[in-house]
Amino acid sequence: MVKDIVITAVCLLVIFLIWVAVLDTNRFTVSRYVYRNGKIKKPFRAAVLSDLHNKQYGKGNIRLLDAIDKEKPDIILIAGDMINGREKENIDGTIDFLGRLAEKYPVYYENGNHEMRLDIYRDRFGDKYDRYCEAIKEKKVKLLVNERVTLPEYGVTIISSEINKEHYKRMGIVPLKEGELKGQLGEPNAENCNILLAHNPDFFEDYVSYGAQIVFSGHVHGGIVRIPFIKKGVLSPNVRFFPKYFEGEYTEGDTTMIVSRGLGSHTIPFRMFNPGDLVIVDFDKE
Repeated sequence: MVKDIVITAVCLLVIFLIWVAVLDTNRFTVSRYVYRNGKIKKPFRAAVLSDLHNKQYGKGNIRLLDAIDKEKPDIILIAGDMINGREKENIDGTIDFLGRLAEKYPVYYENGNHEMRLDIYRDRFGDKYDRYCEAIKEKKVKLLVNERVTLPEYGVTIISSEINKEHYKRMGIVPLKEGELKGQLGEPNAENCNILLAHNPDFFEDYVSYGAQIVFSGHVHGGIVRIPFIKKGVLSPNVRFFPKYFEGEYTEGDTTMIVSRGLGSHTIPFRMFNPGDLVIVDFDKE
């Protein structure tokens, strides 16, 4: 009798966990933040997307598009990994999605490690990276690779950081070299609020030292599985348990970092207690 009860309980638990994984892998929620800085000249709203990995929420990603439209953002910020770095994977759906966004909003796009993979391993991917970049630029998406753009109306400068592939090594963290960010990006804009798009949140201390006021990252997928109630992320993509930065808002000194849980998945193709994450940030004067 006791054995039957235990077996039944285990089966019900397994069914429940499978149900949660299927549900959370195919839904997203909205995370809202308010950021204030005295250098901001005019309030605005940004929708931040990260780690879509070619995921489709409905045909043509209609559910995600509708959710973004409902929030009425002034700009779209993309913190990388909208596609998967795989040889035969079709990326046309993501290109179409980005194009539909860019028809309505200014879109500022930073590469993640998956876009970077297409560029680095050309012996495997050929000119796929070039074709992707050309396609999204034709859609009026503003791709920034260690570049910046200033939005004088709002008093902000958007800076994109693409760190080297060694910093995505699995089973550990390869530190950034001293001065590496400033060598790639130049000094922050002293007159404006500097928004840094930096896909990998592991280097928050370096982003603080660089002098960014607010940083947007992703990459960690919220820890893939989050422990209920305490909401602690379990695993990072580079195979480290309980990553320090996995979702939400972190502050050190004058720098704030917001880490998206991302919207899709790749190598481990499921999420548990960890739905996708559409990040909405209201920027305002201090």
